[in-house]
Parts: sequence; C-alpha cells; structure tokens
Amino acid sequence: MEKKITLTAHRGYRQKYPENTMIAFRKALELDIDSIEMDVHMTKDYRIVVCHDAEIKRTTDRSGLIYHMTLDQVREADAGIKFGEEFKGEKIPTLDEFLELMATRPDIKVLLELKDYPEEIGDFAYASAGETLRLCREYGVFGKERLTIITFSAGLCAWLRTRYTKDDFSIHGFYPKTVMRGWDKDDPYKYYDEVCIFARGQKSREGMPQPQPESPVEAKERFDEFRLMGIKPCVYFNWNTNEEDYKLALERGAIGFTCDDAKTCGEILDRLGARKLK
Repeated sequence: MEKKITLTAHRGYRQKYPENTMIAFRKALELDIDSIEMDVHMTKDYRIVVCHDAEIKRTTDRSGLIYHMTLDQVREADAGIKFGEEFKGEKIPTLDEFLELMATRPDIKVLLELKDYPEEIGDFAYASAGETLRLCREYGVFGKERLTIITFSAGLCAWLRTRYTKDDFSIHGFYPKTVMRGWDKDDPYKYYDEVCIFARGQKSREGMPQPQPESPVEAKERFDEFRLMGIKPCVYFNWNTNEEDYKLALERGAIGFTCDDAKTCGEILDRLGARKLK
C-alpha cells in the first residue's frame, strides 16, 4: 500500500511567529504542508481557546490557569509581545476563529490536541472534548481525512472511542506509553490510529531532566511494530534541522513529520525525495 509522507506545522509557523496565534496559522497555510497542529483548552465559562499550556504565563503577558479564567480574561492577555514587539496585540485565539480559517482550506488537515486531562481535572476535561468536537463538526472540520485528535490521556482515548466512530477522526497518541496519563490503568495503544514515537529520554511528562538519547530517532523495531499494529508511525523534530536525522527517520519507517520549522523541514524532505507516494 502506498504511503504519503506528511508534514505538519507544529503550533502553526512557530519558527517565525508566536505559537498558536492566528498569524502563525495564516503564515503556516502559505507553506507547503499537509496539516497544522494546535492545542485547545476550555475556559471556566465553557469557551474553547487555542493555547498549548494550561497556564498562560509562558506565552503571554498575563498569568493564570485557563480553566479558572473566563474567555474575557484570557483574551485580555497579549500572546504576541513575548515573541517580539512587532507581534504586540496578538490574542489567544478562540477555536471558532481557528476553525473559520481552516474551513477555507479543506486541503489541510487539522491535528488538534486536547490539553484538558480527566486524570487531572476530572469531568471538565470530557466536557471540553465534547464542546471542541461539536465546534469541529459545526465548521465542517470533521472526518478522519480532515481531523486527527491528539491526546496524552488514555482516559480521553477511551472516552472518544465510546462517543465517536473511527470515521469521525483519527486518534494520535504517544510512545513510550508511560508519557500517557492513565497508561497504567488502560493500555492506550489499542486506541491509536497514529503514534508519535519519541526517542526514549527525549520526552518526560513530569518535566524532569532526562538522559539524552543517542539519536532523536527510535530503533527501527519500534516503527516496524507500530506499522504491524496498523498504526501510522510519526516523529516530532521540534527545531531539529539535521538532514541526517530526517534521513534516518525515513529509513526506519517514519511516515508523519511534525516540525516547529515546517518550512525547513519540508525543504529537507524534498531534497531527500520523500514527499512522493512510495
């Protein structure tokens, strides 16, 4: 079966624009990409907003947990100023704003990460997921060819599969399974359609310092095993633009590439002749 190598812009065009902002998404759509990855949380007045962290301090001039804030409070924050003075005034987008943009580009898939976790905040996280998917359906960004749901929660994987069909969206999880919240209570692999294969030591859910892996690409056996499970093997290369690492990932079986510098990543994949059906 032919497999297309896919390229995803992580949090928009994050290399040159403030992450998860509308300008980052608009600029990402000018690149030769297959999909955009982004993250959502729900405010305490039940509005879905686009932001990676639950606490807005890292990327804005304000602080606070999104699920403790109203939409108006979240929108008071400046999401551009920390990236550069020229981006002053950028706001944390609502999911409506993002989906309205993506509805104009049916050729680009959305990889939407649910960042509210039932293992941490209980039923509020399920409500957040339900409202998020209602909006995706409303804007027509729905169906497995158009939408992939990403989560670090085994509980959310299970909840999604009881509420929706496989035709509604794909589920994208992570390796090793120990980075998944609730992995010890329910094996998350049985829910995956796609997997991001982190090199061991590359990612720690607890944020503790980890030994650096010998390579940012896991052993070929991991890619082979997920392929045999029928799960699309993917990699995340953050700022990495080492062409040899991309070549190694392709040789070991990576099909999906998610990158913070999607422009350079795409250029590397093109030089390697990767973005053709093979």
